[in-house]
Amino acid sequence: MAIWKPIFRKHFMSVRKWYVGQALQSFVELNRILLELTEEEVLACLKLEAATQRRRSVLDRLISRAVRLNEITYNLSLKEKYHGTSILQNHELG
Repeated sequence: MAIWKPIFRKHFMSVRKWYVGQALQSFVELNRILLELTEEEVLACLKLEAATQRRRSVLDRLISRAVRLNEITYNLSLKEKYHGTSILQNHELG
């Protein structure tokens, strides 16, 4: 696993290394932990997987999650912009 350490220091300062390492252990482990990963962590996993093992099933799953996270973020951004308040604030006010 020595290959991924320089990548983290260079490009992904705010990822949780343990989560990324766990996610790339196996497809089963990836599916178990995937919903806990941030978009940046998913992208770090993608970069590492593409540079090393290139397992198509893992790459496809990571790409799907990155797209979904981007969709969620974009959706919240548009709602905040056009509704004028944060969706999270509305839920917190209850």
